Amino acid sequence: MKPGDDGARAAGQGKLIEPTAARDQAVLPTAIAFRICMRGIRTRMGRSLVTLSGVALGIAFLMSVLAGFHIKKALQADTERMRTIERMVSMLRAEIGILKGKRILVLAGSGGETEDGVVSALVKKGAAVRIAGKEVNVDGAERADLRAGFPATDAVVLMGDYAPLLESLGGVDVRVKIILFENRNDAFERLAAEGRAVKHLSVALKEEEMTRIARREAEERYRMYWILGVSLLITVGGISNAMLMSVTERFREIGTMKCLGALSSFVVKMFLIESSLMGFVGSAAGGLAGLLFALAAYGNVYGFLRTISAVNPLLLAGQLVGCLVAGVALSVVAGIYPARVAARMIPAVALATNV
Repeated sequence: MKPGDDGARAAGQGKLIEPTAARDQAVLPTAIAFRICMRGIRTRMGRSLVTLSGVALGIAFLMSVLAGFHIKKALQADTERMRTIERMVSMLRAEIGILKGKRILVLAGSGGETEDGVVSALVKKGAAVRIAGKEVNVDGAERADLRAGFPATDAVVLMGDYAPLLESLGGVDVRVKIILFENRNDAFERLAAEGRAVKHLSVALKEEEMTRIARREAEERYRMYWILGVSLLITVGGISNAMLMSVTERFREIGTMKCLGALSSFVVKMFLIESSLMGFVGSAAGGLAGLLFALAAYGNVYGFLRTISAVNPLLLAGQLVGCLVAGVALSVVAGIYPARVAARMIPAVALATNV
């Protein structure tokens, strides 16, 4: 036996302990890391609230920009639709005179909100409107029967996909004026060739106006991208700063865990779990706050009922989910550097540090 071997014998045993048989670190499951993170969050509630507020404010700003952009576009489209309806009704009145008491037949095979709005406006102005080709839920408008004739009609309005419905015009006096809004096709030309009194009215914007609108929309879109990029950078910076402060406050705790056998990977896992939890809760709160702020801001200006009816709920829900995913992802990315700093700490140095 070599000198010093007796000191390496196990107490009360007659064999040597191989160096490779001793384990100085333990592999702990993720559940333990999660419990440690939750306990740390409760213990340092003030620091946790600061981190949550940083995430929530960043995501709230992000969500308010996205939701505001969508609400603005929806309201602009609604405003443009209302203007189009007003122009169409004004053109119709210029063609057939005062609308009150006039008997108008509307052929709209595949109409939409604009066609429904025109019918509603005609009814409000006192016209007797009959609708053929589609169901329109407008009070005061009568559902016309295509199999019956249309006697005593003052005007026929063509909108949408009206071509399949032209056969029903056989019961309409040939002298009755037929007015078409957009969608001029061969069927309309055939009516003119038959000697009917047809009129094509256009409500489309000029090319210069369309170019100016497209340029303005592009500028708004690029401005939104810039604001979103800045908000994301601010969010990442705030989360990273909060996580670094969390690491600084827990020097002794980290040193103690590593002395007790915690692996560096366990420390990294613990901090990433904490950052993801902060990101999830903060993003959920911030996303809801940003959405409510955008709805309240535009609703206060344009009216809450009009704002809510103009927006697309599914699109807003998708934006909210996207902000939630982005917040969690950014929180995890921002927590990588603080986690690596904590994992590389020397236990002796961490225990000797006073913060």
